[in-house]
Amino acid sequence: MRNFIACEHCDLLMEYPILNHAQQAHCKRCGNHLMSRPKHSLQLTLSFITASIILFMAANFFPMISAEQAGFKNQMRLLEAAYAFFVHGEWLLGFIVLCVVLLLPFILMLLLVYLLLPMIFYRILLPKTNFVARLVFSLQKWSMVDVYLVAMLASLTKLTSMVTIELGVGIWAYIGFSLCLSAALANLDRQRFWRYLDKIKCHQILKQQKM
Repeated sequence: MRNFIACEHCDLLMEYPILNHAQQAHCKRCGNHLMSRPKHSLQLTLSFITASIILFMAANFFPMISAEQAGFKNQMRLLEAAYAFFVHGEWLLGFIVLCVVLLLPFILMLLLVYLLLPMIFYRILLPKTNFVARLVFSLQKWSMVDVYLVAMLASLTKLTSMVTIELGVGIWAYIGFSLCLSAALANLDRQRFWRYLDKIKCHQILKQQKM
């Protein structure tokens, strides 16, 4: 069924369209948008993911905010935000923040590098590529770093009326990380990925036959 595509709106089954760069395909029956082929989408995803990993490390290494009140000054890093919930007995919230804000984005970035780096630069597929790709597309919808960023900025606006807040390098790195990760996932086209994967498989088969 790889040569066919179904409309998500009206379930019409059609032949898989062959698109050039920047072209879009629409359903013949209802006009619903089926797919598009952005130029260098996978390469852009890998570039943004590389930048995301660097900024994610910086966001964890440098302090995000510094709060000062009555002569006492405290600094907070990204990992300490989840740790604070555990300290105050909010185990569930701490676990959610730890998974959604730290572990899942980091795992997602590593898996994308595992998939795209050998495909783009070496035209090879690493073991369990199909399984890892399905896992990535499943985890993609659980990436909520942008939601956490908005909630954190909203909390900072309320804290400024009570204590003196200084923004550290970590929060700027986290803002850049959120933007880069969102751009990477936005450029990750599912249909384009599977078609490119099929091309690499065909290339490997032809290469083995010649040998």
